[in-house]
Amino acid sequence: MSKMNKDPMHIYYELMLMNGASYVFQIAVKMGYLQAFSGGDKLSAKKISERLGYLETPSFFMLETLESLGIFEREKINKNPKEDLFSLSKVAAFLTGNYQNLSADYWEHLPTLLKEGTPYKKMDIVEESENEYQVQVKALEWMLTPTAAIAAKNYFSNNKKGISIIDVGAGSGVWSFSMLYEDPSSRVTLADWPAVLEVAKATALKNKISEKITTIEGNFHESTWPQDKFDVCTLGNVTHILTKEANQAIFKKIYNSLNKDGELLIFDVISEREDGHLARSLYKLGLCIRTVKGEVFLPDEMGPWLKAAGFKTFSFESLDIEPYSVGLFKAKK
Repeated sequence: MSKMNKDPMHIYYELMLMNGASYVFQIAVKMGYLQAFSGGDKLSAKKISERLGYLETPSFFMLETLESLGIFEREKINKNPKEDLFSLSKVAAFLTGNYQNLSADYWEHLPTLLKEGTPYKKMDIVEESENEYQVQVKALEWMLTPTAAIAAKNYFSNNKKGISIIDVGAGSGVWSFSMLYEDPSSRVTLADWPAVLEVAKATALKNKISEKITTIEGNFHESTWPQDKFDVCTLGNVTHILTKEANQAIFKKIYNSLNKDGELLIFDVISEREDGHLARSLYKLGLCIRTVKGEVFLPDEMGPWLKAAGFKTFSFESLDIEPYSVGLFKAKK
């Protein structure tokens, strides 16, 4: 059901709950509620309030709200709820580094963007791209792994195995590595900045697939690739940081690197699912905050550029997994 067809009171309650939950989470981070727990700590509201120097009753309600959001787990001790023990849930493992505050620093820059048009980051500028993505790709890896895994499973259910893959703008290698996990007989070549590929190499070493990968290090617009070699190219979360002209150029370069039956798999925030609408909208707005010219291009826009590059047949699917915002656009020679 679209937002237009929902009852106004339902929309109001949704907004109220989202706003309240966001404030509680951000204040909990700023006031040290998550940081106060370590390892397998199980603490009562009284203990955590003593540790932080806050009042017990509001601390209990803070912990209870965070538990309802899935950030804490709760163990009942007796009939008195205030003696319950709280511990960090598994999601807390992801709330580290730049993502501890769910990118609140980006969103706090929004007024400046709206008034002045100055982005918070310039991740699409060559001079900043390598350093910025070296920081970002590890978080993107765990965020996108479930989506990539479904895409890989779907691909190999309909296609041959033992293929040669080039992963352009590889980042952590999440898209192509998921294909390797699904089919260990395939091989992958990663093309990206040297510093960014260090993250992918570490993941490959950890998961014992290093012998299945090779790398092409450098600006993927300028680096040299083998011609007519690869069965598949994965291009994940790349088209939105390139201009129209840069996309056209990289599509032609990819076309030349693929063999006669080669296929390009474009993953981006292009899903058509209604339940991914909010995630897509926030992503597009966030793209304005972190890039100079970033733009989400839809399949209808990319289709003519791909045809001009030489691709003949096309198909599209929305990937059925949260946040329901990622789609797959396929182009075949």
